[in-house]
Amino acid sequence: MVDSLFKFQTENLNILIVEDTQSERCFIAQLLQNMGLHVNSCSSAEQAILEYERQEVDIVISDWRMPGITGPELCEHLKSLPFPPYIILLTSNNLAEHMIQGIESGADDFISKPFVPNVLKVRILAAARIVKLQRKLTHKNSELNTALANEHECLKQIQSDMKSAVKLQSSHLPSSSHLINQWHLATRFNPAQELAGDIFQCIEIDKTHIGFYLLDVTGHGIAASMQSFTLAQQLSCNSCDWESLDPALIVNKLNQDFEDPENKGRFATLILGIANSLTGEIRITVAGHPQPILLDDTGARLMELDSGLPLGIDRQFSYRYSKFTLKSHQHLMLYSDGLYESMHPRFGEFGITRLVKRCDQAHSLSPESLLHHLSHSINLWQQKKPQDDISMMLLSAPSLFKQSPMLDSTPVKELYYSHVETEDRTFKNEAVINEVLPVHPLSKASITSASDCISRRIYE
Repeated sequence: MVDSLFKFQTENLNILIVEDTQSERCFIAQLLQNMGLHVNSCSSAEQAILEYERQEVDIVISDWRMPGITGPELCEHLKSLPFPPYIILLTSNNLAEHMIQGIESGADDFISKPFVPNVLKVRILAAARIVKLQRKLTHKNSELNTALANEHECLKQIQSDMKSAVKLQSSHLPSSSHLINQWHLATRFNPAQELAGDIFQCIEIDKTHIGFYLLDVTGHGIAASMQSFTLAQQLSCNSCDWESLDPALIVNKLNQDFEDPENKGRFATLILGIANSLTGEIRITVAGHPQPILLDDTGARLMELDSGLPLGIDRQFSYRYSKFTLKSHQHLMLYSDGLYESMHPRFGEFGITRLVKRCDQAHSLSPESLLHHLSHSINLWQQKKPQDDISMMLLSAPSLFKQSPMLDSTPVKELYYSHVETEDRTFKNEAVINEVLPVHPLSKASITSASDCISRRIYE
């Protein structure tokens, strides 16, 4: 039973004996062969090095004292190779300092001469277990390296596909700020990841009418972006009846065709409108989307348009459109919920009320400057860690765009850079922070960092 176990444990092992004394070399070789082991022998360390290069060796049994390269020196050489063998040193000197020197040189085991054959046998058995374990580890490492290489190639392909998908999604965003009849469009697109569930576009329906929409599919990332891309395809000029000039008709059709193939309760919010660029008349349908904000030279206010269910909730739902006139002194701002649902760890949600207030305070900015101002405020509020896709569109009639003050005027520049200046300050302690920005009496949260100071400024 013991012999069969030994043979099983030592099967397919190659052993190399290095001994300059012929009688001892033959004795050890004969002893190991009787145990059923495959053995080769050499009379010197130099010969052993050449032999090791020619064939695979699992265990080396080497004498300590030999002319030329000694046993410890042979250990050092073999252990410096990429796949070193298991080494047992034989010596007639059993002093502790010799044992320490042998192990430090790279030997895995140490046997004093003369030795009992059964002692050598069990040392070989112990070596066999370690060698086989090393083989398994080497095999597993090889498999792991192969898997990692395949994973790396897959990742490169995914990254390449991701870049293509980003370009494809970007192609469904407005490419120009100049619309027909001198209307103007300002946009801002800040995806939480490379691909977003938000998408928006402006379409020239004819020489008079402009179609526009902003949709937001639940979630963000690849799944949401694919859904939004599908909806954008359905809203393209070739697939959608924009010429009907009826936004409710378009949204009803889109809702009826909405699909959730994974059955995960995915839905989308949408705001879609058609503008008469000559009269300023706007027809707009809201499907569960945040209400637009109307800005003029007096401030900003949240509109209260008729709103229906998000797309994908009820295919039988009947949408209607609201109608109003965008005058020459007004902006129409559309946005996704990521703009006001951003969370601050101390002050909570940014909120629609604070968003409208920000717009009201900055209403005199040019369209691009206003959107940049809002984007910067939200970025500070969420600690520069994107939480959701953020999209903004600002539609302007021609005379309004011409009259909008630009960033060059001193009051506007001060407003525009208010957060930037605060962010760039160096706060050394809480006293300096409170000197720069006194704590609001109604706010109990203490200011402990520059980030809190910036957020408090927005909070108030």
